[in-house]
Amino acid sequence: MKFSISAVKTAMKRKVYKFWLYSYLFVLFIPILITLVVLLRSQDMLVTEVRKSNDALLDQVRQFIDNQTADIRRFGTQLSFDPKIAAYLNRDTLDTTEARFSTMDIIANLKPYTTNGDMTDFYIFLKNHNSGITTTTYMPADDLFSVLHKSSGISYENWLAWVKEEQPGTFMALNENMQPGTNSLVYVQSLPLQELHQSRATLVVLLNQSRIKEAVSHIELASQGSVYVLDSEGRPIMTTGTESELKELPLARMADTRGFMVEHIEGSNAAISYVRSNETNWTYISVLPEKVYLAKVTLLKNLIYLAMLLCVVLGGLTAFWLTRRNYAPIQNMMDFVSSKVKTNMKSMPNEFAVLQSFMTESAAIQDEANKRMLEQRLVLRNQFLNRLLSGRVDTESALSQAIESHDLRFETDRFAVLLMQVEDYAPLFRDNEKLDLEKKTQFVYLIVTNIFGEMLSSGYRAYFTETNGKIACLVNLPGKEKEAKKELLQIAAEAKSFIQERFFVRFSIGVSDVHTFWSSIPKCFEEAEESLEYKLVLGSNQIIAYESVKRPKHELYYPLDKERQLINQMAAGDYEQAAEVLQRILMANFSDGTLSPQMGKLLMFELAGTMLKAVEQFQLGTTEIMVEKTDLIKQITQCETFAEMEVEILTFLKTVCDYLQQKKKSHNTDLKSQIVEHVLDNLSDMNLSLTSIALEFDINPTYLSRFFKEQTGENLIDFVNKRRIDKVKDQLTSTDDAIQNIAEQCGFASSQSLLRVFKKYEGITPGQYRQSRG
Repeated sequence: MKFSISAVKTAMKRKVYKFWLYSYLFVLFIPILITLVVLLRSQDMLVTEVRKSNDALLDQVRQFIDNQTADIRRFGTQLSFDPKIAAYLNRDTLDTTEARFSTMDIIANLKPYTTNGDMTDFYIFLKNHNSGITTTTYMPADDLFSVLHKSSGISYENWLAWVKEEQPGTFMALNENMQPGTNSLVYVQSLPLQELHQSRATLVVLLNQSRIKEAVSHIELASQGSVYVLDSEGRPIMTTGTESELKELPLARMADTRGFMVEHIEGSNAAISYVRSNETNWTYISVLPEKVYLAKVTLLKNLIYLAMLLCVVLGGLTAFWLTRRNYAPIQNMMDFVSSKVKTNMKSMPNEFAVLQSFMTESAAIQDEANKRMLEQRLVLRNQFLNRLLSGRVDTESALSQAIESHDLRFETDRFAVLLMQVEDYAPLFRDNEKLDLEKKTQFVYLIVTNIFGEMLSSGYRAYFTETNGKIACLVNLPGKEKEAKKELLQIAAEAKSFIQERFFVRFSIGVSDVHTFWSSIPKCFEEAEESLEYKLVLGSNQIIAYESVKRPKHELYYPLDKERQLINQMAAGDYEQAAEVLQRILMANFSDGTLSPQMGKLLMFELAGTMLKAVEQFQLGTTEIMVEKTDLIKQITQCETFAEMEVEILTFLKTVCDYLQQKKKSHNTDLKSQIVEHVLDNLSDMNLSLTSIALEFDINPTYLSRFFKEQTGENLIDFVNKRRIDKVKDQLTSTDDAIQNIAEQCGFASSQSLLRVFKKYEGITPGQYRQSRG
């Protein structure tokens, strides 16, 4: 026997041990997976940041050069409209003394422009005279070329040809080498510009290339790559890279204003960013090697891989250690209970099943004993509560001992009594009328006591007993007397409303005042009885507080049913009806001057709170509603009169109702017709349900239910069941088929299902309906 028990435990140990070990390893896998996701996301984020940084640096260079070129263009335009220059250009000869003086005057006028740091020098080439004017002298064309362009990489013939051409104002490089020579970047414009086709001179501005190089060097230092500046024809103007690298750039694909791409350049991947200037139509390109812009990514990847390796090693060792450590108590318990379990251990899958079997057998014995003791205790406690409420407990000392012996725990010395008299519960047993009266009464008693007990369990001590056909609830209240009483009435109203809506039970409640000391409990019961008698005056199905019947009311009139009525009218978008309900509440409270200012403000905030709660319930997320909702309390607080508060509340009410009304009208009526047609065509399908219809129309089931109710005023399931019942009624009157066959033909899974649904909507069974139509 010992060998078999040991063998069973060994087999169980392997199962549990492996299960725990695999569980720990699985938990270890989760952070590793998350780390991989973080790695991929971080890599994308770093690459994106590098791209944004490179784009920003390119924009800085473009903006800097655009500003320079704009200044140069303005300079050319200014010279075009200079009257002295225009008059000078119109001279037929420059050999006269007067012409020479005019030449010197023009040179003097041009000299101040050399202070512009964007240009190194400039000259005006006179086409008719084959000579030029600089900022210092007048010289023939060949001397002008030798002084200013001999090292620029262009021949004299080519230079002479393009200075005599029509130039609308163009920036250009005089050569196409990767390392341009001195004064190779120029701005060329015909003078006067307004007479382009008959121009008599050409303005040539030699740009300050050192400033451009300085701007380009900034992005080179920042990106550790290459930068290229190309003119509108794709020719290099400024570069920091190699000629071979430039030839490999995909210039044909750079047609957009700006862009980014990754290409294989000179044997490795490189990130290429480009931007085109609207001012000069030049293209600015940066080439960043992959090893540079992925350096941080590579470092991050290595660190994460190292961390993951440490997690696997340390986590695996920890998993083994925790498994052995946590299994030790299970093994000790198995040694204790294995010989005490009555069931066959060979049929047990693992140690947990053995322990559960042992605890179940032990608990069953204990539960049986506790059940009998509890029944005895409940009977005795109910008898004691009846005597306590009726004042039949003798002395103070005897009362204290009796309360302790019956396990009645009172945390404070404040008490109140709720006395409930059930008036009607017939709808609850409409489908089960065969129960006898005593069982029905016990069932209703159980519903009322359980729901009230649950709602009073938070912060209250409540004990129930039955007395003279009524349900008495002794409540031990915490906190201040006034606040506790108000909260007790609120809980009673909520519980009553819930029971009436869910279980169709109508009953009245008498609520006593709050009194102190145990000796006042009989007085609380008397007040509750006296309050309950007033239902003859106030009507049945009411909550009657003793304070309201012993003296004039000093509380707000804002019952739960009015609040729900207001919310319902708001949900329907009916502003007129909602405003009427609001006006009735205000009229009932403010008539005859019964409310103090403090209570009036409280009422207004209660009404505002109801509307805000309704907006939350309706899930309205529009900007207009959210702004109105945020400002409502603030606006009410700033009002000086109740009339102003009323205007603010009605304004908010109008906004919400208008929005809901518009929302209701905007629903697709064609979808409603399609749903109805689908239901009528598939009534005989037993699988027809809210879920299947939602799948048919690719709609969320919750939205479909709400949509159909808004469009038809009827729940979708009720609509399906009623149409099926109509079909059943037609079959019952026109055929002699069995109930089971009719149920299958009309989409019911069984005759029992048909019986239940038919009786719910018609109030009688299918057989009784057939007999009545026979």
